[in-house]
Amino acid sequence: MLDRRTLAACLVLAAPYAACIAQTPYGPDQYFDNRWYITPFGSYTFTDNGRLADDGWGGGLAVGKPISPYWNIELRGGYEQYDGNPGPFGNLGNLVNYKYKNWSASLDAQWFFLGRQGMRAWSMSSVQPYLVAGIGAINDKVHTQFGSDNKTSFMANAGVGVVWPFASWGRLTADVRYRYDDNRSRFVNNQGHLDDWLVTVGLQIPLGPVPQVAQAAPPPRAPVVVAPPPPPPPPPPVRNFELAADGTFEFDKAVLTATGRSRIDAMLQELRSVGFRPRSIQIVGYTDPLGSVDYNQRLSVARANAVRDYMVSRGGVPATVIQTEGRGKTELKVTEADCKAQGKARKRADLIACLQPDRRVEIRATGEQGP
Repeated sequence: MLDRRTLAACLVLAAPYAACIAQTPYGPDQYFDNRWYITPFGSYTFTDNGRLADDGWGGGLAVGKPISPYWNIELRGGYEQYDGNPGPFGNLGNLVNYKYKNWSASLDAQWFFLGRQGMRAWSMSSVQPYLVAGIGAINDKVHTQFGSDNKTSFMANAGVGVVWPFASWGRLTADVRYRYDDNRSRFVNNQGHLDDWLVTVGLQIPLGPVPQVAQAAPPPRAPVVVAPPPPPPPPPPVRNFELAADGTFEFDKAVLTATGRSRIDAMLQELRSVGFRPRSIQIVGYTDPLGSVDYNQRLSVARANAVRDYMVSRGGVPATVIQTEGRGKTELKVTEADCKAQGKARKRADLIACLQPDRRVEIRATGEQGP
């Protein structure tokens, strides 16, 4: 579980952190607002257990100046008050209703590790995270029914915060700090030192007019000569062939005939004669519409595969570049209706002859051509 100090740090820093990490510096010439500023702030102290006191509210004033796009120097004074709470230790003798009224002062350095990006626009996206550390002194003063006493000790602090420049006249600030109180001479409850945590929220008010940024005239630009883009490469050559199934295969079979083998040999010789080097070869088998869909599909695939196997066996064409497909009795060139309209469907033999253009194997070769 989160303790109260960790929870307070998350509540202050979680929301702006997502915005600040998205920023990027402008570069070595980036602009920053270098005006002196004052920051009235409120604070809440999570006290060291050794104080035997409740947590308490406070506030103060800071005066500072940015000295670069990444660094601030700040003089900070604060006051805080909290009630004593002896808890399980009883009433500490006769002390009743005792209070702490502490004053502190420190000289702090703030490091804006991402730079002050966004300062030109004063926009919602210009949240600026920083780390802070400083040294100073703290006066611990205890008030009781018998009077009061105080002691001034060395103090140091370190923490993390954010600045949001929401307008040219104001910036919201928030941070979480660890404070080391040396507790000189063990003044508070005889403790060696005290560890407090402070959460502060303030309004930073720059003093004076907004600095003006001189805009240098851009140097003359030489005319830009844009070379025309190179012409696109020519498309790879494509060679298309069609083998009539009649004569290449016996009717209703997928075994190549001698005529079919010679037709494929002639096609391969034509490709070699022009120096054609295939990258991809697609072989598609078709049938006529006679017979069932499933039967014709199987027959068209078998014929395409038979052509592929013979081409590979003749050498020069690797099997890896060949794809086969069967489309059965789809994409018909001649239909039964065409044959009937031409009077070529009275006999089955006449119909088979009329449908001859449908029975074919189409070959599409894509590749390179040259010597």
